[in-house]
Amino acid sequence: MKMTRNDEGDRLGPELGRLWAADPVAKAPPWFAAKTMARLRREEEKKRGWLGLPRWALIGTGAAILAVGWLRWESQPTVGDAELFAALDAMVEEDREIRWWAGL
Repeated sequence: MKMTRNDEGDRLGPELGRLWAADPVAKAPPWFAAKTMARLRREEEKKRGWLGLPRWALIGTGAAILAVGWLRWESQPTVGDAELFAALDAMVEEDREIRWWAGL
């Protein structure tokens, strides 16, 4: 099917419009289509991140995981120096009692 431009020629006047409409539309060379399709594929791959997910989804998930980890890290119980030394003293005292009972 031969492609032609519209009959009126987009407000060019009747004669010039008919001449322009009679001229067939130029086709792009084959290499142009191949390069264009390759570029479109590359651009589509750039939009996708790891595992084929969009980058914004990956960044949002990473930020959420980081925030939850940060909040959980802050809520971890801490052991003070006094508690640590009290536990060590209790271990030493227990060891003394075991040695006494063992006759050592």
